[in-house]
Amino acid sequence: MSRLSDAEIRATSPESDVSEKLQNAHLTLKERLHFFRIVTDRKLTPDIMRRQIDFLQHETRKDHTLVVVDSLHKLPFKDLSERRTGIDEWLRHLEAIRDEQNVSFLVVSELSRNERGGYSKKPDLGSFKESGDIEYSADNAMVFLPDWDPFDSISTDERRGVLWLVASRESSPGKVAEFVLEYPFWGFREV
Repeated sequence: MSRLSDAEIRATSPESDVSEKLQNAHLTLKERLHFFRIVTDRKLTPDIMRRQIDFLQHETRKDHTLVVVDSLHKLPFKDLSERRTGIDEWLRHLEAIRDEQNVSFLVVSELSRNERGGYSKKPDLGSFKESGDIEYSADNAMVFLPDWDPFDSISTDERRGVLWLVASRESSPGKVAEFVLEYPFWGFREV
């Protein structure tokens, strides 16, 4: 948010303009955190999620909520041998919560690797690991893929990623946008 590199932040002196940028970013973040909550309950259930959303909507006096689930594969379910059915069951619960409580979900999913250990250059619904119900539950299913060799040595050279819409209730699938990594700010800029 400050558009400062980690080296600039560490080397800052109190009277520099870097310090002012950092303070402004800190104040902006502090304002935004009023509406931001993190839940790390390893025993989370759909009922607990509903109560958390009720509390957040009451606390913020907002009747709509964005919930980010990171990741679908880390949500608790009974048995690891039933992982796929557990994931699909969670998707059905999230869909019901969306409709009952006016909630938008951004759900992060792991991707399936191809036989060579990489990812498809043009993803489809089969790209989502262990979840057949994504195509039925998601309003929009998107995949963000790196467009560089992730096994090359890490550098600050330009690295691109492509955002793909693989399924949608309203739009045709295809490439949405291309992004470039803005190092050292740890963000992306649309190209």
